Amino acid sequence: MYGKLPPSQGRKTRLLTALLLTGVFLATGTILLLSRNGIMAITEIQSDVNNVTAENRRLEAEIDSLNTVIDLLENDSLYMEKRVREILGWGREGEMVVRFMEPDTE
Repeated sequence: MYGKLPPSQGRKTRLLTALLLTGVFLATGTILLLSRNGIMAITEIQSDVNNVTAENRRLEAEIDSLNTVIDLLENDSLYMEKRVREILGWGREGEMVVRFMEPDTE
């Protein structure tokens, strides 16, 4: 009888082994999902990376646009004059500047 278990002992052993493996599986899954370096944390970090990357692209486009305006202001006197006239409401001698007031929306 050495090496063989009675049928009731064999069933208990298989049941305990199955329960132990199930517990290990559930514990491992929980750790993988909820730990600091788990799947949920990695997913959240990846989402943050995507958001920061999109913001970075938007800011790079804004920088390019502003660099274009700087270049025009430094090198194009007609553009500079146009912007000064628009912003400050200036006109050339003999011109009449008409300003339109925004209506009150209250």
